[in-house]
Amino acid sequence: MTGFCFDLEFVWGFQCKVVGLSKSSPSFYYPPPTTILGAIAEQIAKEYRLGEKKGKEIIPLLSANLLALAVKPLNCMPVKFSDINRHIALKVTSGVLYPRPDDIAGSFDAPAVGKTMLSPLEGDPPRLRVIIIFKDKTINLQNEIIELTSDFIWGIHRIGTKESLVSVIDVRESHPNKIEGIIETEYSFPLLDGVSLLHEDSSSWIRETVVNPFTIRSYDEKQNPVSDYLQGINVLQYMQPIKLALQPRYRVKLDLNSCGYKFDNDQVIGVCQQQ
Repeated sequence: MTGFCFDLEFVWGFQCKVVGLSKSSPSFYYPPPTTILGAIAEQIAKEYRLGEKKGKEIIPLLSANLLALAVKPLNCMPVKFSDINRHIALKVTSGVLYPRPDDIAGSFDAPAVGKTMLSPLEGDPPRLRVIIIFKDKTINLQNEIIELTSDFIWGIHRIGTKESLVSVIDVRESHPNKIEGIIETEYSFPLLDGVSLLHEDSSSWIRETVVNPFTIRSYDEKQNPVSDYLQGINVLQYMQPIKLALQPRYRVKLDLNSCGYKFDNDQVIGVCQQQ
């Protein structure tokens, strides 16, 4: 079991729309766990010079190896908004497929795109702290052993779309300890079977539905995280802390398939490692 704790500094915030609602879908409060796995997978693909097709196999491997993934705000609060963006439109109008080179004006659309601004509570740029814990130090990609190191974390340059630029400020690697029973956490956590909510020290916790980061399957045409989200399967609710003044904390009782992990002085919640 190995874990990484790293701080992400954002330029302004991030864009990652909720799929399946409309072309003007809202954003999330914090980057969904799958976008963080995708950012790590991108760096692995670059390092090992993997093509797009083979690179898509990395995220399910990281998901199968995942024990916990949690986020907390250090000095900011999320503000969701929408603004107008001009996009190339993929559509059929009056039986004609767009975009078309003979109708440039009709090949564009301008929907309201959901985004999340991370508004600083202090003078520094907005920062989030992420803790991610894996069962094993390595993953096996088509008989090639890939070691998960902090170098992949340092290489992260965006979370979400290309507009969502970030800088990695600090990375710590450690071997977390498993904890059970009642724990207190300041980080986002999944509402897994066996997670019982006991007490929140403030009312600034919000539930949010995301793609289940622990059970991501292959990215084929019929079954992929997007189609799962549209069908309402393989999704998971996360409790998200919204920092207003003091750091929110939640007391939780763990049982059954849920476990806690202690990374230095921080406690996060995830799934139990199968023996």
